[in-house]
Amino acid sequence: MASLRDIRRRIKGIKNIRQVTKAMNMIAASRLRRAQAKAEAARPYAERISEILQDVVGSSGSAARHPLMTSRPVGRVALVLVTADRGLCGGFNAGIIREAQRFLKEQNVPVDFITVGRKGRDHFQRLEQNIAKHFPQPSRNVRLEEVSVVAKQIITDYSAGTYDQVFLAYAQFISVMKSQPTVMQLLPLAKPEAVDKQAKAAFEFEPSGEALLNTLLPQYVEVLTYRAIVESLASEEAQRMVAMKGATDSASDIIQGLTREYNSARQTSITTALLEVVAGADALAKKE
Repeated sequence: MASLRDIRRRIKGIKNIRQVTKAMNMIAASRLRRAQAKAEAARPYAERISEILQDVVGSSGSAARHPLMTSRPVGRVALVLVTADRGLCGGFNAGIIREAQRFLKEQNVPVDFITVGRKGRDHFQRLEQNIAKHFPQPSRNVRLEEVSVVAKQIITDYSAGTYDQVFLAYAQFISVMKSQPTVMQLLPLAKPEAVDKQAKAAFEFEPSGEALLNTLLPQYVEVLTYRAIVESLASEEAQRMVAMKGATDSASDIIQGLTREYNSARQTSITTALLEVVAGADALAKKE
């Protein structure tokens, strides 16, 4: 049985750990509120741009010729992988990486990785996969210029013919308790479904539809990239909050068990000491 000193030392150490995990839980909860607000705000903006593109593409004969919407034979693919820079967030990074590995096995052509966040880069570097470009995880505020650098790199590589398809792997934020690792095609941009059927109304544009597409399509890629990053950030903070809450509760359970063990050991020690005193007193009484 461990000594009383050892048990006290263990209780003190676990209390220190519980204090850290509780603080991390509170920080993650605070960050989650901001990240969730950003993720929810990005959705209607992306949907509205998609609606505008439907109108422009439906009324523009130049849409099919735009480089970002033109399909070509696939010889090389890029996967933009959005993960975190840190751990301690449950299965967040593992879920995205597992989905990326599943995607990798399904491809019959070479796949290059463009990583956002250190965890994804480190994992696929260990597997000796080609990391074409790495970007650090954006700040908690997710400034637009941070996302623009990633989007411009994607558009430049695709337009130059470096890649024939570009996919995006991220964690879609569903709720505090649930996120969904997702792989979606980013480029070439799919023609909206409404256009395939028939445009409901024809529009005249000033400037031309082609000029509008040259502005809107890169912005749409940027918006989709931004949305993926902020949704991944919200998912990360949600899973970190849940993981730290679980760690705090587990620490409390361990402390409770150790406290019972300490009290039992202390009671045994006191009983033993009393027995020794009584035995000593009896021995002295017999001598007298």
